[in-house]
Amino acid sequence: MLKVYKQGALIQVSTDIDQSNLKDPGLERSVLSGVLQHGIGLVLDVLEILGPKDFHYMSNQKIFAIVKYLIQEKGCTELDVPTILTGAKALGYDDLFDKRERSEYLAMLFESTPSPSNTMKMTVSLYTLSLARKAINCLTSTAKDLAQISGDEEIETIIAQIEEPIFEFTGKVISDGNDLKSMGENFAVAMKAVSENPQDIVGISTGFSRWDQLIGGGLRRGTVNVVCARPKVGKSMFCLNIARNVAFGGLPVLYLDTELTHEIQRDRLISLITKVKLDHIECGTFASIEAEKKAVWDAEQIITDLPITHCSIAGQSVQSIMSIARRWLSKYVGFNEFGKANPCLIIYDYLKLMSSADINNNMAEHQMLGFLMSSFHNFAVKWSLPILATVQLNREGVGKDGGEFIAASDRILWLCSNCSILKGKTPEEFA
Repeated sequence: MLKVYKQGALIQVSTDIDQSNLKDPGLERSVLSGVLQHGIGLVLDVLEILGPKDFHYMSNQKIFAIVKYLIQEKGCTELDVPTILTGAKALGYDDLFDKRERSEYLAMLFESTPSPSNTMKMTVSLYTLSLARKAINCLTSTAKDLAQISGDEEIETIIAQIEEPIFEFTGKVISDGNDLKSMGENFAVAMKAVSENPQDIVGISTGFSRWDQLIGGGLRRGTVNVVCARPKVGKSMFCLNIARNVAFGGLPVLYLDTELTHEIQRDRLISLITKVKLDHIECGTFASIEAEKKAVWDAEQIITDLPITHCSIAGQSVQSIMSIARRWLSKYVGFNEFGKANPCLIIYDYLKLMSSADINNNMAEHQMLGFLMSSFHNFAVKWSLPILATVQLNREGVGKDGGEFIAASDRILWLCSNCSILKGKTPEEFA
């Protein structure tokens, strides 16, 4: 039973879950026997899957920690009882084998000899049990946090408290063991891969080749790309063009929209693809013109198959927006073997304060927008995906170039990977 105290009163959050089937001393013993007797070749394979904490019993955790130390730190290729005892002393586990039953247990581990293939199968089973125990701990911690809810919180806050730890947990499981790397790790593999598959740009092409080059090779992983413009210049249409181009390449796109509805953006997309005038689409007059009618209905399957997800987020909090992005990643994108998102794009149109309720705790509007930008930057880096965001220019930005004319917050400029200014065409360009 997990006991939670709130304002002096005891709140009981029940965690009466029978975990007896998640503890298998025989399985742990068999894995230890395998790694102790088959040496470095098998140990390194097992270490790719298990860590000391994946064993439930403390004595087994310490024995596996000793094995890991001897193989990885001391360079041992084979293991025996004297070597294990030496490793125990080095790690401060002098009393681990003081008792007779512990010494007999160590000797017994060297007596049974499971095959390498069987040891690997049992290693996977042991990791599965460990994963289940960790998941229960994660959910128990979440239950403890939820027990502190006062009733004044927004619904999105509660949803985030449920989603975030679970999403963090699953992300950590996928990426476990891949965070710390030498700069030279996988050098040959990486260089061979890029040389065998040369590309024109590093990131995702926007469909605007000149802009791709100007921003450093398309929309790169882990970047926040900002486009600034005065109102009614065409930020949303520019973003929709990019969404269409990226989706035509088969990559999922999430369009987070603070301004326009799903219906408006759908009609704009139909107009972009069919070349039929937008007002003809919106008013239905395309049906009286045979060529336009055919173009619209021919585009139905094309648009239906495009992997573009539109979400109107007007009035929603930062926590709610991040929750939407996490769910989209999980449902439509997926993750690679390193725990990073598969190729995709998130578009945020545009960065602004949603409502006066967002200004709280003595935080000004520019601080709240800075917090939103920080959240996007962290999200892009953590899941290794590109984000395209638009923002308004101040009046002073008309006819001028420079980041100092970005409205609302310096943090937008600080945290973005690149910043472009979108302007209407000059009379000379129209000519």
